[in-house]
Amino acid sequence: MTQAPTPELRARHDGAASDPALLDVVFDSASVEACRAQHRQLQFEVSRYIELLLGELATMARAAELKHLLHFIELTRQEAGDQTRRCRIDS
Repeated sequence: MTQAPTPELRARHDGAASDPALLDVVFDSASVEACRAQHRQLQFEVSRYIELLLGELATMARAAELKHLLHFIELTRQEAGDQTRRCRIDS
């Protein structure tokens, strides 16, 4: 498992003067990519879970003949599925 990036702080220098209020955070590029991959994995897992939950809710709404509610649940489930596909690890 990759650890969170440890920032290295450096002050910006404008000529001879440096302003301590102007600090940059510098990250190792591999650490940044690891964080992005972890965030993408989280987005994938959450959107997939929401998609599955909405499928269950759609089944309930269909059984109760709640047509308008079913319509909105299906729209939301479709959006969750689109988000899941956008966050796939292999894409």
